[in-house]
Amino acid sequence: MFRKVLCPIDFSAGSQQALRTAVRLANDANAELVIAHSWYVPPLAFAGEMPYAAGLIDDMVGEEQKALAAALHDAKELGATRVSSLFLSGRPADQICETVARDPAYDLVVMGTHGRTGLGRIIMGSIAEKVIRHAPCSVMAVRGRNGTNVFRHILCPVDLSPGSRSALDAAASLAARDGLGITLLHVLELPVAFTGEPASPGVAADLDREAARVLAEWAASLKKRVSVPVTTRTRVGSPAAQALTVLEAEKTFDLVIVGSHEHSALGRLMIGSVAEKIVRHSPCPVLVARPRQDSPSPRPAT
Repeated sequence: MFRKVLCPIDFSAGSQQALRTAVRLANDANAELVIAHSWYVPPLAFAGEMPYAAGLIDDMVGEEQKALAAALHDAKELGATRVSSLFLSGRPADQICETVARDPAYDLVVMGTHGRTGLGRIIMGSIAEKVIRHAPCSVMAVRGRNGTNVFRHILCPVDLSPGSRSALDAAASLAARDGLGITLLHVLELPVAFTGEPASPGVAADLDREAARVLAEWAASLKKRVSVPVTTRTRVGSPAAQALTVLEAEKTFDLVIVGSHEHSALGRLMIGSVAEKIVRHSPCPVLVARPRQDSPSPRPAT
């Protein structure tokens, strides 16, 4: 399903795991793989009174270029056949997004994300999260369990909008043929009246019946495309919180795939989308599936 994959690395353990995943995905799709590293020193690093020794910056750049060359060698050792490297200069998130935006052949970014706890989970701003928010193509954030193996059990939260179709397409392509299957999860967010009171039971029941009907149709359509079991679940509450609860309760899930809606300029700055919350807290890799913004929109839901 992929033509060209970008794998940004920072030489950390997390990015090494992402590289292994990127190699496998690229090989499975016979896609081109580009390994990128962005050299960047924050301006504050030069704000002190003590000047850097002559040639220090050149030495630092040289060391990172050697590290990138080593990563390229590692990718080939892992079996990558169509692979190259790209040395960038500038803020990593900006450089990654600009790189994929310039070349419409890129349809996937695979990158590591550092696990965080406590207050760190609340603060947005990691490179991976910025790329997920701004990249014009799908982004896979690799973390925790199963960053390298085939995906045997996929959780696919869907809101039954056209944007969720991209998630279903990705699940159909990535599910291991001998795996545990794909679970479609729909979470019903009950509407609240202007007074702040919950909707009447009758309204909630109608919404639940309609969602169940559409979800069953989506599952039936997906079953025709895959050889693994397709199951459905419905819950009530916050979509992100319910998805994370399922992941915590069932350790067999090794990939989450969520669709992504197109963002306006203001929307890109807003924090709190379902996709971003799941990426921030998920114990396993998360694929935020979106068609290229310069590609046709996914087919509408039936």
